[in-house]
Amino acid sequence: MKTATPSSQSSTILLIWIKALPMTIKAIMWDFSGVLLTPKNDLGYNFISQLIGIPVEVLTHYFNGDLNRQVDLGEISSDAFYKSIFREQNLNEDLVSRYYELFSDAFELNHPLINLTRTLRKRLKIGLLSNYSDRLRPMLENEYHIADLFDDMVISCEVHQLKPEERIYRTALDRLDVKPQEAIFVDDRIENIDGANKIGIHAVHYQTSEQVISEINGLLAESN
Repeated sequence: MKTATPSSQSSTILLIWIKALPMTIKAIMWDFSGVLLTPKNDLGYNFISQLIGIPVEVLTHYFNGDLNRQVDLGEISSDAFYKSIFREQNLNEDLVSRYYELFSDAFELNHPLINLTRTLRKRLKIGLLSNYSDRLRPMLENEYHIADLFDDMVISCEVHQLKPEERIYRTALDRLDVKPQEAIFVDDRIENIDGANKIGIHAVHYQTSEQVISEINGLLAESN
């Protein structure tokens, strides 16, 4: 049986003490893919894989692999990432532009959460904190037209940091000029939720829009 060390016990007690303090929420930070962007009519990557000709489990393998880590860190471009996939699958590299078109057909903005964010802008700072490639900023500016919704955007490929590493959360907090206990963070991946919780951020694990809205409203109701 593993026994907690004095230092780990102290850290746990400190975090509990911080959480117990009267809180003032000053900011909310959103993940993008899987939270603010969701499959359209349940299409998602199954739709893309069928039309591109790559099984969805193969796409998933690439998205969870080292090459995806490189693109999210900004070490390679999104175009280079997909060209590499298509070469390995014996497909024409020119399919990259077609892939992007299909992506736009298969995914859409999560309008309930976008509308909530517009409302929250009246009282909170709004941040984006996303592991994503160099496609994200142009997409937000030119395709989805929501870049102006955010006071700051921390995109992994631009800062060369990844969730759930502590430093990317610190970067996002510093750029919004808020403390961990003053921020809410919403993400669909449990490891990213754990990473935020570890430093005292109020993390909400996205499962449905209704659940997220309810949890955010609950946190704001407790806020001074």
